[in-house]
Amino acid sequence: MNKSKDGKKGAVIIFTVSLLGKFQILYQGNILGDDDIRSEKLVNLFSYIVLHRERSLSVQELTEALWKEDETDNPAGALKNLMYRLRTIFKKHFGDADFIMTSRGAYYWNPDMEVVVDAELFEQNCNMGKKAEAENGRESITYYEEAVELYQGDFLAKYIDNNWILPVSTYYHSLFLSSAKKLAELYEGEEDYQNMERVCAKALQFDKVDEQIHCLRIGAMIHQNKQKLAEEYYENAVKILYEALGVRNTAGLKKIYKELLKMKKSSAAAAMEEIQQDMLEPEKPEGAYICGYAVFREAYRMEARRIHRLGIAEYVLLLTMTINEDMVKVENDKMEKFLLNNAMDRMEEVLRDSLRIGDVASRYSDTQFVVLLPTCSQESGMMVTSRILSRFSKYPDSRRIKIKSDIEEVTMSGRFGERG
Repeated sequence: MNKSKDGKKGAVIIFTVSLLGKFQILYQGNILGDDDIRSEKLVNLFSYIVLHRERSLSVQELTEALWKEDETDNPAGALKNLMYRLRTIFKKHFGDADFIMTSRGAYYWNPDMEVVVDAELFEQNCNMGKKAEAENGRESITYYEEAVELYQGDFLAKYIDNNWILPVSTYYHSLFLSSAKKLAELYEGEEDYQNMERVCAKALQFDKVDEQIHCLRIGAMIHQNKQKLAEEYYENAVKILYEALGVRNTAGLKKIYKELLKMKKSSAAAAMEEIQQDMLEPEKPEGAYICGYAVFREAYRMEARRIHRLGIAEYVLLLTMTINEDMVKVENDKMEKFLLNNAMDRMEEVLRDSLRIGDVASRYSDTQFVVLLPTCSQESGMMVTSRILSRFSKYPDSRRIKIKSDIEEVTMSGRFGERG
């Protein structure tokens, strides 16, 4: 129990602070959020003091944390004004209690005010979970579960641009991801695949480009025999990682894809009718088959083998979108991405409607489609290309986009066959 300044023991007052995901203070049933404070500097000042409440903070340290160099002509005066405003807000919401004390040239948190901070509890549970791993797996799971539950978002996410907040936020974010992965692996060891999938899903809410978590989540689906869901999720994960990082088919995703290919139904045997029913499309197919690139790649390889055996020629088409700078002035990257995304969506509609039922198409990148044209000669392929471009040109604003087409022979090696 804390002592007051006269040396007598006083009642402990609990002051609860949330810094992960959202900023919020809870004290004696009253809630104060950043919408109530409405000041980035005040939130930063309070948060810094609370996180360093074990010591006095000099005026210089606080001003360096709050302001960049030359941002204010009188940092000491600006800090004094901020402190007055913060105390006024606290008094309005929480009464006359002294939360922040003043000493010569410094400020410090009132030691009679016990504080519970979610970020600190989160870190403690992560550390305890790691410590318990070797001794007690179940206890380790309990600590990690508490840690993952506490993490409701990145540290002071709305104020990430402030110089002292960014490294702290990065640290907690990294700690959360490593703890979530470890928890998923512990669940896997206990064959608790439902919770394994759940914790991965939460982790991906805060970091969509962590390949290992994507793989762990797909693995959890595989263990639960969620074949179709796992396949769909794999395609989505590949797309997310490519769009964000420009990488495709990394070692982890290749390994998990092999697991997907090996998935079989749990029954020992099935009738041919049942197998055929499982393989049928849910609705009557119309137009080209649009699929993810991983599926397209397998279809290409299968077709390459088939025509190699038969000694015939077939073709694959590559369509590449670029901005037509003669028709539109692109002001920034965001506008360019918007125009190209719209063009890709429209091209997908054109491909679906323009191609035959046996043709296969896929997005290869943010600006490219690949199209497999079975039983199609080069001349017929060029006619198909002209039809596609003609139909695309009928869309509004299509002149803003240039489309480059390349048509090549399907082979077991070479320009297209070597990809992936």
